[in-house]
Amino acid sequence: MFQQALDSFAGITLLQILAFLIPFIIAIWIDLRAHRGGKAVSMGDAALWSVIWILCALSFGGFVFWDRGPEAASLYITGYVLEKALAVDNLFAFFLIFKSFGLTLEHNQPLQHRILYWGILGAILFRIVFLGAGAFIVNLSPYVLVLFAMVVLWTVFKMWKSGDEDDEVDYSKHWSVNLVRRFSRVNPSISSGRFFSNGVTPLFLCLVCIEVCDVIFAFDSMPVIVAVVRDPFLMITSSLWAAAGLRSLYFILIAAQNKFWALEKAVLFLLIFVSGKLIGSAFGFHLPNVMSLAIVATILATGIFWSLAFPSPEEA
Repeated sequence: MFQQALDSFAGITLLQILAFLIPFIIAIWIDLRAHRGGKAVSMGDAALWSVIWILCALSFGGFVFWDRGPEAASLYITGYVLEKALAVDNLFAFFLIFKSFGLTLEHNQPLQHRILYWGILGAILFRIVFLGAGAFIVNLSPYVLVLFAMVVLWTVFKMWKSGDEDDEVDYSKHWSVNLVRRFSRVNPSISSGRFFSNGVTPLFLCLVCIEVCDVIFAFDSMPVIVAVVRDPFLMITSSLWAAAGLRSLYFILIAAQNKFWALEKAVLFLLIFVSGKLIGSAFGFHLPNVMSLAIVATILATGIFWSLAFPSPEEA
């Protein structure tokens, strides 16, 4: 089993690594250079960069099709769509974190952008670690998939409970924030716009909280993508292309959060489907990749259609 887990990484070629790393690093560098000033991000700019990131991901999907064929390409696209869908809950958590620290979008959008600038890099790093570990562990035993299914169902429970609660979580009192406060001097002012100014500022505390959430979401998303993509190369690349576009997607989703109110509910159904697929795979039941992609796309499309057909009271 251990050798089989190692062999799952052995099939990755130098061409595949370079074909991913070179455009990915260049795209990240261009994005960070274009937004390094911490200026406000307009909706047009966020939409443009979201489109750019999607086109980059699809272009890499074209390479996967050329290099490995249509089956691998469909797996890559399914993994990418899954990670984008899971990002909805991730980004709404970021919104609540900003709200807890008083960094509302109306008055502190440039500060939000500066924190997301580093927060998304953390999301990419943690996904590399957890997905690499997940790709190795899943090949040790098929019954690991049952454990992964339990993790996914626990995620469903947490999302359902959080949506059922009237009181929002106050992330300014999160354990990670309290830990930093215990060992560092805190300057309560955000006027400097920096992470450190006569001590740590609320911007740094907010970043710490976001990075901790990045770890949790990276752990939660790992068993989800494992349900449909076992190939380590496809698993990691699809997830990283999805994570790289989170900053731009954040500003679009928050602006349209009331309009697409049913999308988060669709993600819950999507996770239930994923947990069932994990359990089925553990006992030898295999759902064709094209069918998995069709089910994922149908669930998400239904959430979008339902949101538009039946607007929420906040949107009406």
